[in-house]
This record gives sequence, C-alpha cells and structure tokens, in this order.
Amino acid sequence: MVSGEQRALRARHLAERYPHAREVLELYARAVLSKPEALRQLLIEHAPAALAEAAREKREPAVSFMERLHARVCTSHTPLLGVLRPEGDGAAFLLFCDTCKEEYSFPREACPHCEAGEIAWYKNETIPHIQTRVCESCRRYLQVIDMGREPRAVAEVDELVALPMDLWAVEHGLEKTPPNLAGV
Repeated sequence: MVSGEQRALRARHLAERYPHAREVLELYARAVLSKPEALRQLLIEHAPAALAEAAREKREPAVSFMERLHARVCTSHTPLLGVLRPEGDGAAFLLFCDTCKEEYSFPREACPHCEAGEIAWYKNETIPHIQTRVCESCRRYLQVIDMGREPRAVAEVDELVALPMDLWAVEHGLEKTPPNLAGV
C-alpha cells in the first residue's frame, strides 16, 4: 500500500504538471497527511467554496471525502478506478478498491457494475496515461490508469487529474460510482 507521504508527494507533482487539477490536488496532498480528526477543519479552511460549505454543514460530498480518505476496513470491494499494469507482452487489468485502497483482478471485458460486456475506451491526448472505460449497457464509467505509460503513477491520486474526462463523461450522460475524492 502507498503511504500518505507518497500520495501527497505524487499529488504535488501532478499539481505542477496539470494546472487544471491544481486546486484539488493541493487539497488532497494536505488532506492525506492530516489526522482524521483535523480533516473537517482543513476542508472548511482550504477547500473550494462548495466543499468547504458541505464540510461546515456536515453533508455530502464532504462527509464521503472525510470517510473515504482514511478508510482501511473493507467488507466488499467498491471499484473507484481501473489500473493497467505491465504483464508479459501486455497489461493486466485490475480494479482499485475505494475503501481498502487495494487492487484486485477483474475481467477486462466485463463491467464491474452490471457485468455486461459492452465496454468502450476513450482517451484524452493531453492526459496520455489515463483512459475512460465506459459500459455501454449500464452507462457507468471509470477512469483507468495505465502504469505502463506512467510507472510513477499513484492510482487514486492520478485519477484526480482526469477531471476533464469526468466532465466529458457527465456531458454524455454517464455515471461514475462511486465519485472520486473531488466529488466527481
């Protein structure tokens, strides 16, 4: 498992590289290093206005952000994103659990939500190591981090860079479950 310090370092690196995600990545870097009991105050003082207000009022998406950031116990895997890891002559497809922060195997041709096999892949050339994986059956999507293209990637941090891809997906009527730590 990647430490909080490693996740914060990666978030700061990505904030410099991808200005469109700077604010959320800088907040993430601070939040991942905070103690759980100090997280709400950090959000109130440093989060974008809507998230800060939600933290003040103890409502979504701040509540989920606070619960998920330091979660460790997992009763059932909830896929936040996908990961492609170099393996042999290709890449293994894994899902990254939103709760326990561990990767687990899953068939590349199936949807983790409805188990259908109508999968489409989309890319944004400005973020070459991330792809959007869409199930045409249930209209859900998740971001997939390609570790072969970016070996230093930290999946849950790099996924925050995909905000333009998330906006594209939402504009096309797609749903992401669960949302990432930025609430998207």
